[in-house]
Amino acid sequence: MGNPVVHFEIAGPDGPALQQFYRDLFGWNVQTQGEEMGNYGLVQTNEGGIGGGIMETTEDMPASNYVTFYIQVGDLQAALDKLSGMGGATVMPPIEIAPGMGSFAMFTDPAHNTIGLYSLPAEWDGEMPPKGNAPPVVHFEVGGSDSETLNVFYTEMFGWKTTLMEEMNYRLVEKEPEGIGGGMFQHMDGMPPNAPSVAVMVDDLQAYLDKAASLGATAVMQPNGIPGGFGSLAIFRDIAGNRISLFKPPE
Repeated sequence: MGNPVVHFEIAGPDGPALQQFYRDLFGWNVQTQGEEMGNYGLVQTNEGGIGGGIMETTEDMPASNYVTFYIQVGDLQAALDKLSGMGGATVMPPIEIAPGMGSFAMFTDPAHNTIGLYSLPAEWDGEMPPKGNAPPVVHFEVGGSDSETLNVFYTEMFGWKTTLMEEMNYRLVEKEPEGIGGGMFQHMDGMPPNAPSVAVMVDDLQAYLDKAASLGATAVMQPNGIPGGFGSLAIFRDIAGNRISLFKPPE
């Protein structure tokens, strides 16, 4: 069994405004944690997906906005040590989030995507908080100029199982228990710089795309069917410039 993707993160220069944007757009329950945690907005897990966080970037961060996801592992330092010999690099060493909330670390993969690692607290009792019923985050994406190198890195590092969709040169990442599935893609000319992304499952792509635009976002891709009958997709950039996908499953 592989390591699951269990948390997403969206950041921008105006944290409170970004948190309100997602409250208004999806009805997410975003609980601001206070100044001692950088006013981090903890997003409740919604049925069928994973929870996450919406935060404000600071001047010492390498970018003014970003999207990423976190992979759950048993030993943060052991994972960082292993990936350093596989083309990855440590960005942030293990840090405790807060008592009873576990610890995290961050790394870059061979394509220089910044990804997080998460470890449960030692005293975790196995009980999960209740889930909401707002549109859930159900899919992650990570890309690079050499998708095969990325595939080798993630399958060997985290035990992910992938399936190649040859017509799209896209690898589907199988969902792990307690996590979400995802995809790895080949970066092509004309694409924006490498950056992880996430997809939110909704029941009406055009309605949410229009709503996002009314809240200050920019539509990047109008609703389109995904080859192979996998549903349909639309893409927008939020008020911080983050690329977010909307996904509707097949009928």
